[in-house]
Amino acid sequence: MSFELDTRLRQLRNELDDHSRVARHLGLDFERPIKSLGDGYPENAIALVGKITERILKQLWRHYNVPGDPGGKSLNELIKGAQPHIRSGAVLDALRDIQRLRNRSTHDGYEIADEDGLTAVRRLLDVLAWFSSTGSGILSGDIPKLAPDVAAKAEFLAGLYVTLGFKPVKRFELSRNTVYQLFFRERGLRSEYVELLLSKNVDDVVQVLNTTGGQLLQTKLPKLTRFLILEENGIQEAPGPLGDDCRVLTYDRFMDAFIDLERYLADVIGTYPELVATDRLTLSGDLLTTDEHTGEQRVSQVGAADELLDEVATSGGNLLIVGRSGSGKTTLLKQLVARSATTEQRRYRFYFDMSLKRRDEEFREFVTRMLAPYMEVEYSYVFEVFHYFARSGSVLVALDAVDEAVPLMTQAGFLDLFAELAQVLTAESAVITSSRVSFLEDSPQVRRLLDGTALVSEKLVQQLHAQGVNPLQVPRFSALRLHDAVAVASPLEMRLAGEVGHAHHELPHLTELAWTHIARVTATAGMERTFASLVTYFGSAFLRGHTTFTFIDLVNHLGIDLFEGGRLTYEALRLRGLFRLVGPSTVAFIHSAYQELLAAEYLRDPGNRETALESGTPPRLTEQVREFLHRRSHEAPPAPDEEYVLPAGVYLVGPSHHLMLRRIERPLRFDRFPVTVARYNRFLEAIRQDGSRQWDHSDQPPEVSHEPWQERLRIQNYFTDSAYENYPAVCISYWSAYAFARYEGKRLPTSLEWEAAARGTDGRLFPWGDDIDLEIVSCADSWSGRTLITYEAWREELDRGRLAQAMPGSVDAHPGNVSPYGLREMAGNVWEITGTTLDHRDEVVICGGSYDNPYRAVQASSKGLARRYGRSNVIGFRCVEEV
Repeated sequence: MSFELDTRLRQLRNELDDHSRVARHLGLDFERPIKSLGDGYPENAIALVGKITERILKQLWRHYNVPGDPGGKSLNELIKGAQPHIRSGAVLDALRDIQRLRNRSTHDGYEIADEDGLTAVRRLLDVLAWFSSTGSGILSGDIPKLAPDVAAKAEFLAGLYVTLGFKPVKRFELSRNTVYQLFFRERGLRSEYVELLLSKNVDDVVQVLNTTGGQLLQTKLPKLTRFLILEENGIQEAPGPLGDDCRVLTYDRFMDAFIDLERYLADVIGTYPELVATDRLTLSGDLLTTDEHTGEQRVSQVGAADELLDEVATSGGNLLIVGRSGSGKTTLLKQLVARSATTEQRRYRFYFDMSLKRRDEEFREFVTRMLAPYMEVEYSYVFEVFHYFARSGSVLVALDAVDEAVPLMTQAGFLDLFAELAQVLTAESAVITSSRVSFLEDSPQVRRLLDGTALVSEKLVQQLHAQGVNPLQVPRFSALRLHDAVAVASPLEMRLAGEVGHAHHELPHLTELAWTHIARVTATAGMERTFASLVTYFGSAFLRGHTTFTFIDLVNHLGIDLFEGGRLTYEALRLRGLFRLVGPSTVAFIHSAYQELLAAEYLRDPGNRETALESGTPPRLTEQVREFLHRRSHEAPPAPDEEYVLPAGVYLVGPSHHLMLRRIERPLRFDRFPVTVARYNRFLEAIRQDGSRQWDHSDQPPEVSHEPWQERLRIQNYFTDSAYENYPAVCISYWSAYAFARYEGKRLPTSLEWEAAARGTDGRLFPWGDDIDLEIVSCADSWSGRTLITYEAWREELDRGRLAQAMPGSVDAHPGNVSPYGLREMAGNVWEITGTTLDHRDEVVICGGSYDNPYRAVQASSKGLARRYGRSNVIGFRCVEEV
C-alpha cells in the first residue's frame, strides 16, 4: 500500500469515527470498507459502502413512513423511495454516485481502481455529514432536548448554511427553547463565520444572555455574521451583550437575509399582465386528486380557483393548473405570489415565467438567471439555495406556462422537462405549475386536459425511473382544471375586448379579438404594408421555437422603420402594444397567443406548410396554433367532380400534445361511407364462387376465412337481415378488409391518409369542426344521454351496463358527421381499419373511435391498435383509390 493511499485512508478513518453514534445506532461497521481498501480490494469496499448506504436509506424509509417494506428493496429503489424526503441536492448526488460505483463494480469488464473505492467512502461521508451537521437525529437516534418545533427550525437553518458550503463548528442547546450554532467556511484566503442564536421567545434569550454575561456570543471572530432569530418579533434590535453587529429577525422572515423580497415582488407584479382586482376575476375550477390505493382520479373539490390555490399554499403539495389559452392561469399565479406579503403561510414565493426559458437552457441555469438579481448570495449558490428552500417546503414555487418551455411538443418532450423540474419536488414541497395541456396524462392521446386515468401513468413512471425520479412520491400532484364555460369570457378575452373597444356582453372568439388587436396596432403604427412580413417572420419564428426577440433581430428582419426615429428602445418600438419587455433589449409578445395566431396564419398558406415541413427540425405546433388555424380557415366545399377526393399536400395531424405536419403525396378518392353489409355480402358471393386468392394479402395465414365471425356478432342475423344492409360491415379481420379493397380495385387508406381526410387542411378536432355536438355522432356519451367528462365516468357507465344497448348504426344516420371532403361517419359508430400495420406485433392501426368510446376519444386524431386476425363489433373499414 502506497504512503499516499495510507495517508488518505487514515484521514477517512478519522472522519468516519466522527459518526460513531450513527454506526452504533444502526449497527454499522465503518471500518470494513477502509480495511478492504487497505488490503487492495476496492471492489469490496464499494460493495460494503453500498450495504451501509442501504441500511441508512432503510432507516430514512421507515422514519418517513414511505409506503411499502424497504426490506427487499434494491439500492436504486431505496434511493427513489427516500428521495422525496431528502432536502439536500448534495446528498442526492452522493447517493447516486454510490449507486453508479456499485453498478460498475458488479459488472464484468470494468476495472475498479483504488480511487473508485476512495470516492465511494468519500460520498458516504457526504451523506453522513449532512445529517450530523444539521443536527438531525434520524441516523444517530439522538433525541434533542429542544422543543420539536425549535429543533426543526434549527435543522433547517443548519441545512441552509451547509448548502452554502459552511461547516458546523459549535452547537449548544442552551434550553428547551434556545439553541446556538456557529458555522465556518473558507473562501480562498478569506475565512467566514456565521453565528445563529435561535429562540422561541425574547424572555428566554434575555435570561440566557444574563446568565452568560453575553460572553457566549462575543467570539471576536473575523468576518463574523450574527443573527438573533426569534419566533416572536418582541425586540427590534439586539440586546446590549450581542453587540450592534447582530441582526434581529423573526424566523418567518429569516430569508430576508438572502432575498430582497420586496423588490422581487414589485418586479413580478409589474410585469405583464397587469394584476386585476380579485373581485374582477372570478375563476372556478375542479380540484382533482388521485386515490393513493386505486390510482383513480376524482374531483375532490369544486370552487373558486384562487381559494383552492390558497389551500395548496397553506397545506403544501404539488399542483398542476390546466386551462385554455388566456383562461387566467398567469393572473392566478401572480396573485398567489403577490398575496405572500400579507400571509403567514409560505411568505416567500417565487414566480417563474417558463416561456422565457431558452431552448438550450437547463432549468438550473434559468432559475439562476431569474433570481440572481434579487439574491444576497454568490451567483454559484443561487440555484443551490433556491433548491434547498423549495425541497424543504419553505417557499412556494410557481412555474407558469410549462407547456411553452417544452422544446419538442411531444409527451416525451413534456416528460423530459418535467423530470428536470422534479429536482425541486419532494414530499414537503409546494410547487404549482400551469399548462394549457396536461403532461401527466394516462389516456388515449385524444383526451385533452385531465380526462385520463391516474396522473401517474405507465409512460410517466418509465420516464421518471429513467431520469432517477421516484414516481410514487413525485406527483403528490393534484390538478386544478379551470372551468371552460363557452358562455364566459376568459381574462385574456376581456382584456382584448377592452383594447379593441368591444362590448363585454357579446364577445367574439379569442381568434377574432386577437386578430383585430394585431391589425389595429399595426395600422396605428402605419405599418399595414409590412403586415405580411410580420406574419412570415413571427409565424415562422414560432414554429422554430423562437419566442423572444432582440431589438437587433427586429431591425434585421423587419427594418429600422419599426422603431421611431431609429432609436432602439422599447419606448420607440412602434408595435409595443403587442410586446412586453423581457430583458434590457429583448421583447416577447404580451401573450403567447399572439405569436401562435401569426403562426397559424402563416400555416394557412400551402407553400408555407411545405417550407415548415422541409425545415429540417420538427416545427413547434401547439394546440392553440391548431385551433387558430381552424378558426382562421374557411375551407370551401369541394366541387361535385372532386367530392370525396383528398388532395395532395401538407396536413396538420396528430393529437393535441403531438401535432405534426405530414405530406400526402397524391390525391385519393375515399369511399363516402364505411363499407356496408350489402357491399360486403357481394364480396362474399364472389369468393364463394371463385375463391379469394387473387385478392388475398401475400402474408395472409392459410386458415383465414373472410366470413364474418358469426359467434361474435352481437346481432346474429346482422349479415342476413335486409334491415342491416346499410350498417357498417363489422367482425371482419384486417385480412378480409384488405382482400375486399382489392376486390373493388381499391386499397385500405393509411392511418395518415385517413386522418387527413377526416380533418382537412385546418387540423379540426372532429370531421365537422371543433364544436361538440352529441346529436351528430354515435359514441358512449350519446348512448348514455349524458356527457362523460372523465375516464372514470365512462368506466362506471360501462361497468354498470348502461352501454349494454349500444351498437353500430346506419352509415348515413348522421348527416352532420361529415368531413371537409364530404366523407360521412368518420367519427364514432365504428373504428375503421387502415393499411398501416405493425408487422412485428401482428397489429393494425384503427382510426376514428366507436359507439362505446367516450366523446373525447372519437376525435379525428383517435387511433388504436387491433390484432390483424382479430374481429370485433366495434371495427369496420372503408377503402380508397388513387386518382
